Amino acid sequence: MTLLTLTIAIVLVLVINTHKSSSSSDTATASSAESSLTTKSSSASESSAYESFQAKYRKYLTNGTLTASQHQKLQAIVNAESNSATQAREQKLLDQAEVQKSSTASSSTTSQSSATKSSSSSNPTSFDTTHTFSSVNDAQNWAQASKNQWLQAGYSTYTITSDGQGNYNLQFVR
Repeated sequence: MTLLTLTIAIVLVLVINTHKSSSSSDTATASSAESSLTTKSSSASESSAYESFQAKYRKYLTNGTLTASQHQKLQAIVNAESNSATQAREQKLLDQAEVQKSSTASSSTTSQSSATKSSSSSNPTSFDTTHTFSSVNDAQNWAQASKNQWLQAGYSTYTITSDGQGNYNLQFVR
């Protein structure tokens, strides 16, 4: 009788353990499927965010140039992007457009920008303008993401200064 009770107890333990391991396997499979769906959803939202930015960029672009106001609006969109990969893609696209110079600029600014244009590479950039960010970290991240471009454009370093209103200005230095 004792032997029969012991055998039943062992069988019950084995059945319960087998059931637990199969249910944890099902849970792992479900988690893996959810993770895969989340990744696909994330990729789709990144692509959607970039495509939305690209559409706005093309809407503003006229003969390869943007006005300073348009550039500033697009830069704000790039700065607000939470995904760093999407932000880098958007910034790369924005850097391809030349920013139109204001016709009311002082003569010293005009001569300085002419010298800047003549010494930069054939790929126009926006590194001669000041970029505004909401944090030092955002400014540093953007500077690092675009490092190859500003180095090729003839800039050697950059500075980040606070404007006293919670904004940080990034300026590239030759």
